[in-house]
Amino acid sequence: MLRIAILSFLLGLMVAPTFAQTKQKVIFDCDLGDDIDDAFALALVVANDQFDVLGITTTYGRTNDRAEMACKMLYELGLERIPVAVGRNTSSTSERANWYADQFYWSKGFNKVKPIQKPAADFIIEQIRKYPNEVVVISVGPVTNMADVIKKDPQALKMAKKVYAMFGSFYIGYNYSPTINKEWNVVADVESAKTFVNNSGINITYAGLDITTFVKADKAYREKMLYRQSPLTNGILGLHSLWNYNVDPTLYDAVAVGMVLWPDLFKTKPMHVIVDNEGYTRMDESKTPNGEIGVSIDKEGFLKRLMEVYLRQNLGRY
Repeated sequence: MLRIAILSFLLGLMVAPTFAQTKQKVIFDCDLGDDIDDAFALALVVANDQFDVLGITTTYGRTNDRAEMACKMLYELGLERIPVAVGRNTSSTSERANWYADQFYWSKGFNKVKPIQKPAADFIIEQIRKYPNEVVVISVGPVTNMADVIKKDPQALKMAKKVYAMFGSFYIGYNYSPTINKEWNVVADVESAKTFVNNSGINITYAGLDITTFVKADKAYREKMLYRQSPLTNGILGLHSLWNYNVDPTLYDAVAVGMVLWPDLFKTKPMHVIVDNEGYTRMDESKTPNGEIGVSIDKEGFLKRLMEVYLRQNLGRY
């Protein structure tokens, strides 16, 4: 009996790890430094306990400055092992794309950690092909990197487990408008958006304005974060002060991350989506769906769970 008990115990030790929860591999593609919601979203990506973050990639305009911000944020949180890859710099395409955002001053001259040499599109392709059908790609900026991936390797994003995008306006526009808008991540690079959506063969889940435009971190919400006094919460709020201290930020990008973490808080609808030449996201219910659009969110439930992540994390170089 003793031998059987010992054998059972040893077998239990050998088998137990297979029942441990496997973390979801993710790549986070963002235009950090533009609006403040990217910082809230990046914090959610790295602070929750469900993700294995393969890397952060930066997109649109001054991608090197965005990468510098990401490197500093990760360093302050003790997560500098997470690689940061710089996307194609598009700052020469327009005055807006070349804007030196106020948030960039937070990390100006930071050099303790630097981005990797591999370009963002190449990094994304490499990771997806290394882990086929295992990687979730979360895109929360203009989709320049996504288009570059498709042009370099048309099959790569089809090999992702899932692609989520903060992208589009389907039934409502900004600030509860009953008329759809040209959503920023689409209109900032219409050609890349068309490459990403139209005929790419990628099944995309969209966190559009329909579920993001009314999710805000009001003053009371931010004060609760301030009282936490951690490197992560202080970093977010410091960036918010550079962005616009008196404005309640809309958490567009954090909602897209939330769709991956907490699908029970969302309702989606299969839909055939295309991007037109003006930058509108159009729906065609007569065609076979090529993605899913978010149509509702439990806003209070989302904000509660988001706050729990921010308050319970203990990241930082203490």
